[in-house]
Amino acid sequence: MKALVFVFLIIFYSGMNGIAQNRIQGWNTEKITSIQVELTSPDSETEIYIFNTKQDIDTIISFLKNIDFRELNGNSIDAEVQKNNWKCKIVFQGQRDQVYLYKKSGCVGKTSFLIDDNVIENFRIMVEELLSKAQ
Repeated sequence: MKALVFVFLIIFYSGMNGIAQNRIQGWNTEKITSIQVELTSPDSETEIYIFNTKQDIDTIISFLKNIDFRELNGNSIDAEVQKNNWKCKIVFQGQRDQVYLYKKSGCVGKTSFLIDDNVIENFRIMVEELLSKAQ
C-alpha cells in the first residue's frame, strides 16, 4: 500500500509542472475582455497599453501560448540580469492569472519558468505592431 501511494505521489508531482506550464492553454479566452500590458524599460520608465479588440486579444493570447515555458529544475534566475533589462506585466480582464515576462524568465500566476532570451523583445515588437495597426 505504501508503495502504491509513493508511486501515485511521484506521478502526481511530476505531472504538476506540466499542469502549471500549460495553464495558459487551459484558459477560457472567451471571458477575457481586455488586456493591460505594462512595459518597463531598463531605466524604469513604464508604458501602459490596453488592448480590448477581439483581434488584439487573440494575437496576444496566441503569442503567450507559443512561449516555451520551461521548469526551473534547480536553476536560479540572475536578479541583476532581470533588473537591467525590459520587464513586462500582462493583466487580463476576465482571467485572474497575470503573466510577467523578463529577460530569461517568466511567471504565470505564481509559478516561475525559464523562457528564451528573445521572448520579451519579440513581445515588445508585437505590441508595437498592434499599436501601429490601431492608428
